Amino acid sequence: MTAHTHLLVANPMAQSGRNAARIDVALRLLRAAGLSARLLPTEPGGRTVQVVRDALAEESYRCVIAMGGDGTFREVAEGLLESPRRDSAALGMLPAGTANNHGRSFGLRAGERALERNVRVLAAGRETQLDAGKLHAMDGAGRTVTRATFFDSVGFGIGAAVIAARNVDRDRARRLGKAFALYRDELVYAGALIRTLVASQNPDVDFVADVVADDARFEARLTELLIRGTRVYAGGWVVDPTSRHDDGLFEVFPFPTRHDWLRRATVGLSIGPLARAGFVAPTAPPGTRRASRIDVHFRVPEGGAPPPCQLDGEEFPRAECASIEVIARALRLIVPDK
Repeated sequence: MTAHTHLLVANPMAQSGRNAARIDVALRLLRAAGLSARLLPTEPGGRTVQVVRDALAEESYRCVIAMGGDGTFREVAEGLLESPRRDSAALGMLPAGTANNHGRSFGLRAGERALERNVRVLAAGRETQLDAGKLHAMDGAGRTVTRATFFDSVGFGIGAAVIAARNVDRDRARRLGKAFALYRDELVYAGALIRTLVASQNPDVDFVADVVADDARFEARLTELLIRGTRVYAGGWVVDPTSRHDDGLFEVFPFPTRHDWLRRATVGLSIGPLARAGFVAPTAPPGTRRASRIDVHFRVPEGGAPPPCQLDGEEFPRAECASIEVIARALRLIVPDK
């Protein structure tokens, strides 16, 4: 039996089982491109990290392919990062999610119509290196509550509050059954965003943070603290067009007010295409800091709670303190030609 060179990690049960047909198409395209791939189904509850790690311990794959959204990418990448094949196997993408932050950051579209081109990218095998982040969330006494690996972003405040509201709305929409087809994820996110922005009294989007980014320290009242490793955020917001994914540094963006957050989001949604077309010079937004280690302490009032947290676009437990370390050039990532 011929050994497989590629491990395709995907969820055949996604979208009520309709994703199985897309996986079959992907496997056929991979075979046609001369790439022998084995399918590894994802597991719920974060267990995909372990099954990827186990699969890599059993067989010497040249490449692990994450087929799915940003959450699938994170779990597959973490499994590879924690495996003994970290240096010998590359990470590939067949994006299928709505936001597609990772794919968009490197010029890959999502969905079935993009499969053929994305498989050609995998076959060409052009590589870059990708930084990773290690997050330790702690209580007020400095005891670690939970920890996680991320590759896109970690954020505190309004962005995480919008994601939490989106998840509530998405669960409600799913209970509508067939009507959910008329209420796509983009509309769910838009509704959650509007509701969070117009809330007059929302302690989740107003907090005080003491931040240390390498040797620089600042304390400020914020509506969002965003820490990023790649360029694209929230499905199209280019927060800093000068950022790099392989420099061993993450960007730290403090947003003082909701108005500032929304204004910079509006600019960021257009600055990426304009910069690529040469109409504007790429510049970092004011107040941007770059660091290989970021420590955050939230000033939690008596009876209050720390701000909500998101990690790679999904809800993450709140904590009074957070410590983030960058793992420089942690993984080999297959990307399109420039």
